[in-house]
Amino acid sequence: MKSKCQASQSACQHFSVSAFQLISRSVRRPIAGGLTARTTSSSYISHLISHIANPKSHIPHLTSYLLTLIIFILFTPGCTTSAPQSPRLAAHTLRPDNETLALAQAAEFDTIVQVFPWREIEPTRGQFHWEAVDQVVAGAEYYGLDLVVRLDQHPAWASEVDLTLNAPPDNLDDYGNFVRRVAERYRGRIRAYIIWNEPNLAIEWGGRRPDPVAFTELLRVGYEAVQAGDPEALVVAAGLAPTNSDDGEAIDERRFLGAMYQAGAAPCFDVLGAHPYSFGQAPGAPSTDSRHPAFGRLAELREIMQENRDAHKPVWITELGWTIDPPPEQPDIGVDLEQQAGYLVEALNLVRRDWPWVELITVWNLSRARPGDPFGGYSLLDERGRPRPAFEAWQQAAGSRTERGLRVAQTERHNPISILGQDTIVHLGDTNLQPPWWPLYAGRDPSLTWTGGFYVTDLGVEDWTLLLELMQQNELGAAIEINDIRLSPDLPQQDLTRRWLTVQRPVPASILTPGYNELTITTVRLLPDAQHDEFVWDDFQVRNIRLVRN
Repeated sequence: MKSKCQASQSACQHFSVSAFQLISRSVRRPIAGGLTARTTSSSYISHLISHIANPKSHIPHLTSYLLTLIIFILFTPGCTTSAPQSPRLAAHTLRPDNETLALAQAAEFDTIVQVFPWREIEPTRGQFHWEAVDQVVAGAEYYGLDLVVRLDQHPAWASEVDLTLNAPPDNLDDYGNFVRRVAERYRGRIRAYIIWNEPNLAIEWGGRRPDPVAFTELLRVGYEAVQAGDPEALVVAAGLAPTNSDDGEAIDERRFLGAMYQAGAAPCFDVLGAHPYSFGQAPGAPSTDSRHPAFGRLAELREIMQENRDAHKPVWITELGWTIDPPPEQPDIGVDLEQQAGYLVEALNLVRRDWPWVELITVWNLSRARPGDPFGGYSLLDERGRPRPAFEAWQQAAGSRTERGLRVAQTERHNPISILGQDTIVHLGDTNLQPPWWPLYAGRDPSLTWTGGFYVTDLGVEDWTLLLELMQQNELGAAIEINDIRLSPDLPQQDLTRRWLTVQRPVPASILTPGYNELTITTVRLLPDAQHDEFVWDDFQVRNIRLVRN
């Protein structure tokens, strides 16, 4: 039995896509920001009209007039919401906290791109740890930032390849299940999913020679999983690394993309991702040399799309940047702070002026640079989290969201406010136990504390109620704090029956703050008469933590 992707590929070999199909796809499929594909370029509109007018299209004459009218209603400014100035602007975050998300908003980004590491979310097959990524999704929503998520980084159980590399799983169905679970959980909250990362490099393909045919199969599995979990989300084919190599370590991205199309990749993605690094060269550098691919080489990928009748799809730049701290073996790719700022602005202006088919441009990266961090030199922030000149230059060049035709999203008021999901368990203590116990939180031994962030839009004046589910807390003294203020009383003692007990605590509105808040749970030492060498800290589990407005 053929898959959806394979069936689509087969159909495309024999039939042209009808105008109705093209229109329905453009209306149905959203792009970042909640806007639909009706905001695509005029070239796409011309493509639709020319298809309708083509006498070989088998569309009746009267119907063609009606379809043309529909297109003008859908796409003409003034008849619908005006399209934003292309491209959308994104920051690639690494470990986004509240401060980072606030800075992304301040720098006039409207989107963030973030990896959801498979190995962290599902470190054990079938056991999902959502707490960290739930907080990223909630934070992006609070700051009105669209979210594009990359899904890769295999867990140890899915492949024997060392975790220092990124490897496709031994069983692609395992990856498909992970992708589907993510898409189901965040249905309607994540705009797009990037399937894998730079598969034309051996270090991203398990140390093996990159294989465009095998990657196309992984892309197919990812596409169908996203469709099953969230049919309205977009699927982005992994950004390819620009390289002049063509050996066991890397394959030229142009050759790799061509081979993907030959393998039938076209029906299996909605957007082509791209990483047009130019390695120290200015964006306007005219050509590629032996060591430095030119930024303008992205246009060659676009030509390959056109050759494969795929020009109706946009390109998203999902990574772009210049480093002020190059590795010792590549000193020639480094730039100074002034060049870093200037090159980013130049790239933005070039895309806006010459490449209307690029609908998203992402700066790599927005994170606090750390000593020895290979990514720190690319960041818009320094080691202390302060903006570098590139941050301010980008902020000025971007223009405000209003100037770019983007409406500012209104933060939703949630009641209850979820702090830890019902299906997410945190185990504190110092003992690894059999199910129904989960592994110790974050793999730490002992694991003594857990902190979860949450956002409050409207504090109100009445007190709130904190609800959580607790399993097997045995000693008095385990504490709950919100914003460093201890709630009273502490967690109760419980029996050893491994039942879940619902605990309720009052939360004065006065200890909450508008925006970001933190809840911390801390375990307690066992009493002396209960201590053994291997049991020093009390073990308990919590789940389903929520804050309810009274």
